[in-house]
Amino acid sequence: MNECIDSFDLEKYLRISGATRPESFDWSDPGPRLDDEALFCLGYMMDIESHTVIYMKELLSTSVAEDPSITAFLSCWVYEEFFHSQVLKRFLETQELIIEDARFTELRRRKASRQLLEKIAGMASHLTRHFPAVHMTWGAINELSTLTGYHALIDRTRHPMLTTVLTRIIKDERRHFSFYFNQARRMLQDPAARRIVSFIVRHFWTPVGSPVRGDADAHRICAFLFPGDEGLARLTEMDAMIARLPGLQWFNLGVRHCFISQANAAGPIGSMPAHQAV
Repeated sequence: MNECIDSFDLEKYLRISGATRPESFDWSDPGPRLDDEALFCLGYMMDIESHTVIYMKELLSTSVAEDPSITAFLSCWVYEEFFHSQVLKRFLETQELIIEDARFTELRRRKASRQLLEKIAGMASHLTRHFPAVHMTWGAINELSTLTGYHALIDRTRHPMLTTVLTRIIKDERRHFSFYFNQARRMLQDPAARRIVSFIVRHFWTPVGSPVRGDADAHRICAFLFPGDEGLARLTEMDAMIARLPGLQWFNLGVRHCFISQANAAGPIGSMPAHQAV
């Protein structure tokens, strides 16, 4: 992961950016059926990848839209994330699950769980010139969380086709993380930015997807992906990477949220019937 944080060449990224599309894969041999918890996890990941267009809409109403380098990156980022959701949807369909478009419409109508974050973003954008530092830091945490989750899912399933799919998606996500991390590291050189970002992240960050799918689903995902000592080690490594950002040396929220989540997971692992798996 260290190569992701050394630097980020935006011009190179814009030249090579391209979506990992469903047609990039040979689906003729989808492999064995996954268990219900893995399918539930993939459904969660698909939903969050598909929701980035809504997140983008909210961001463009803030001061982030004034930075041409950030908006150039985000234009490619949202395109790639959308097709990640389409690839995951196609994989789930090979697992004999039907994914209706109405699913995504319903998710985008769920506003109550997002309202707090939207208010925080709007307030920070109007009250401080350091809002882009908040956004870049938040993005770095979320992208690294996503990367960590995809790697964990590969290890948990050992499924040949899914490994191929996620390995391709991971290449995109590593570039996304690199951009956010390097932007955040630059912006956090300012002491005021460090104080504001640290306060907001410490008090308001929650695991990726929980504002969209809800805390119960996020708890269940954490319990599946990060069990026991191995899960603790993976999350500790993630936290340590974010703690390398100026002002975030205290960061331990991956471990804190996910191990609290395991204690509160909604129902035992494997309890959901197959037809409800996503």
